[in-house]
Amino acid sequence: MKSLELARIAFFALIVITLLALVQTVAYGEEAAESNAEVPRASGEKESKALTIGSDRAAGSESTTYPSYSKVLEGADTTSGLLKVHQKDTKLYLELSSSNLNKDYLVLISIARGMGETPLIGGMTWSMGDDWLWQFRHVDDRIQIVRRNVRFKATKGSPEEEAVKLAYTDSVLFSLPIATKSSSGAYVVDLSPVLMSDLPQISQVLRGFMFSRDKSTWASVKGFEDNMEIEVAATYSSNGTREFDTVADSRGVSINIHYSISRLPSTGYKPRVADDRVGYFVTALKDFSKNTGHDRFLRYVNRWDLQKADSSAELSPPKKPIIFWIEKTVPFKYRKPIREGILEWNKAFEKAGFANAIEVRQQPDNADWEPEDVNYNTFRWITSSAGFAMGPSRVNPTTGQILDADIIFDADFLQYWQMEYDTYTPDSPVESDGVYPRGGVRQSAQELLMPHLHRSHPLACDQCRGLAGQFAFGAILFEAEGGENAKANLNRMILQGLKETVMHEVGHTLGLRHNFKASSYLTLEEIADPEKTAKTGLAASVMDYLPVNYAAKDEPQGDYFSQTIGPYDYWVIEYGYKPFSSGETDALKKIASRCTEPALAYATDSDVRGYDPDPLVNRFDLGKDPIAYAQHRTKIINNLFDNLVDRMTKEGEGYQQVRRAFNILLSMKGSAMYFASRFIGGLYAHRDHRGDPDGRAPFVVVEPEKQREALTLLEKEVFAPDAYDFPPELYNHLAPSKWNHWGVEHLPRADYPIHEIILSWQDDILSQLLSSTTLDRLLDSELKVPAGDDAFTTAELLERLTGSIFQETENLKGGKFTNRKPAISSLRRSLQRRYLERLASLAMGNTSAPDDCQAVAYLELESLEAKIRRVLSGKVQLDTYTKAHLTESAERIRKVLEARFQLTRP
Repeated sequence: MKSLELARIAFFALIVITLLALVQTVAYGEEAAESNAEVPRASGEKESKALTIGSDRAAGSESTTYPSYSKVLEGADTTSGLLKVHQKDTKLYLELSSSNLNKDYLVLISIARGMGETPLIGGMTWSMGDDWLWQFRHVDDRIQIVRRNVRFKATKGSPEEEAVKLAYTDSVLFSLPIATKSSSGAYVVDLSPVLMSDLPQISQVLRGFMFSRDKSTWASVKGFEDNMEIEVAATYSSNGTREFDTVADSRGVSINIHYSISRLPSTGYKPRVADDRVGYFVTALKDFSKNTGHDRFLRYVNRWDLQKADSSAELSPPKKPIIFWIEKTVPFKYRKPIREGILEWNKAFEKAGFANAIEVRQQPDNADWEPEDVNYNTFRWITSSAGFAMGPSRVNPTTGQILDADIIFDADFLQYWQMEYDTYTPDSPVESDGVYPRGGVRQSAQELLMPHLHRSHPLACDQCRGLAGQFAFGAILFEAEGGENAKANLNRMILQGLKETVMHEVGHTLGLRHNFKASSYLTLEEIADPEKTAKTGLAASVMDYLPVNYAAKDEPQGDYFSQTIGPYDYWVIEYGYKPFSSGETDALKKIASRCTEPALAYATDSDVRGYDPDPLVNRFDLGKDPIAYAQHRTKIINNLFDNLVDRMTKEGEGYQQVRRAFNILLSMKGSAMYFASRFIGGLYAHRDHRGDPDGRAPFVVVEPEKQREALTLLEKEVFAPDAYDFPPELYNHLAPSKWNHWGVEHLPRADYPIHEIILSWQDDILSQLLSSTTLDRLLDSELKVPAGDDAFTTAELLERLTGSIFQETENLKGGKFTNRKPAISSLRRSLQRRYLERLASLAMGNTSAPDDCQAVAYLELESLEAKIRRVLSGKVQLDTYTKAHLTESAERIRKVLEARFQLTRP
């Protein structure tokens, strides 16, 4: 019995073991199948034997029977080139031979025809992050379209490569069923689900709209040896609740999307290592085989592949020049300054060893190629009413080699300012002048318009937008000036500004970043000398944003805008493009070490935000000393307010131009004061490396006398009782446009919101001066200066601000005032309330400012309360407004002091 029981147990155990073996075999087979399939590989991944076996199986061993090749493609129009495609009705079939599989293709997307609304504008480059590298991979009975992950790499065959392979993957975007096979074994798939879709994710910008496949068509399909150009007339549908002035019916918005698929060129291109002292856009890769230094990043400058035709010659033409085509849509009168602006860069390339590195050609009127074609670099002229320019380029994301570039120039930038200043509101200072001081953070126009795309548009450029305001300012100056030469000077200013903008945008297409410190190169006196600026420009680089250089009365007038590239531009091109037969690493370090020279100072977008420390880094300032520039610009502006109505209107005209002019002048003055405000709590920032000749510390505290000079200017031009004292009759002539139709913006108030707008400019400066960042930096700077040396302190700042803004509490010692002639004007009362709010918030600890600043604010409130109560109890006969204002202010201060006492006592 016992033996029978044992036998039974053994029998069941055998069954269990057999079942387990079967399960393991099945699991192993599934695992092997997965490992044999072609899976996405990180950059540099070595193909395993299993992958090779899988590729062999996928290449022709599948047992699937496909429909007839001739039947599937019957009646299709075939286009040959880099890839073979067959267009049949609504389908676009892609034929892939074995040589097309597992190869990298660069995929570029652009808007060929837009809807007249930013960012959906014809000519706009469209991408998400790095430029796309695609591969077509055969997996079982499907073709996968895979976007390669190129950011991470390691040396082939190294253990680090295996670690990268395990940590990072590519992205499978599509898995397409194989429709048929050719007699040669090529796979045919329907590409329609890929391109006839919202692949660019335009619906994320066009909120409430969905891609409509049944309303979309193939606009064009063209094939070339090295590229395919496919354009989709894409329609996006909505319920029609949103309206656009530029669209007939929002239930169907059509946008032409251009796809360029190209082979990465094999030219022996050698990437060039970037240096943080020299301003290039970079391609950054993380190399896990890199064991030197403190990080694993490889950073390559973005640049064109320029190679000398004669490598032994000191000056040689390139084997393949950079060719720009001026689009046939560019008006004739602008083609000359555009051509000159593009070719100006040849001066820098000559110094780097290249003769005629850049060529300019005119697109023929009968040209049958599209500007989106990857084979053509174009200067595009668009009409979108957006007032901007861009110089985007497309880059090999593994090397930094620039492959294609298209400069987009909006024709309406000359007129854009009119609408902008017609619709000026208290919030407009944030967006209208190219400075954006409010809140301490300055965003680009492109970032505001398409924040989710901003990371993918590093070339987003606001120069043209800000330049529109500068043109508007110049137009006002010329109108006010009058005389026979006014019109000629205005035209000269526009053409000079156009050329400078072209040079700027071309610089971007060559790989150059903004340099917002270049304007600090020359003094205002040097800038007024046209002989000097003919050699250097108005700044050290055209990659800065420069204002119109307008001379005050009785001063010599120089160029209005730079007409040539500057010394920094020569230097940066030398670093990026000069060929070296040997010793490149040491030669580049030597070039970069010249960064300490005044003409080669560099700071870019990440250095010009409101909370960044260096006051010499600004958009649209001019000259070595921004305070001197602010004083000069304000002197010109203040003289224009008088007789503004007579200067800006002619017999029979409306008064809209007066309102525009008034807004522009306020904007320009506010910008100038913002430049001065950045000196307070400022630090001069340098990019010098240790060992650079005449090297400086990374940060140097701004001299206390410069900080006091800046505050003195602000006290006079922003916080003084007469800082915004305009003739009363002027306010009644600030009329808006009276037109009422599409394309015209409407204001919430027809009359001018005087108090709100003036206070908005004053509050911008207060925001900068009293921000936690400024106060933190001021307090920290006291430790950075030797104890025996002079320093500008937070205590001095708050004491002077209180004394300036509430100076009436010192001056009102007698007299009689009325409601029509108040002791403190309404504009002053508004400013004092706002300052009191900020001071109270600081004292209550409602900001992140240092505790010492809170304590000083408490002391200032105590002192201010005492002054106010002395005025209220004195002999002066106050008007109702002033008495009510001071009484309320004193009570508010008392409540804040008591509340803080309650909060801070044990």
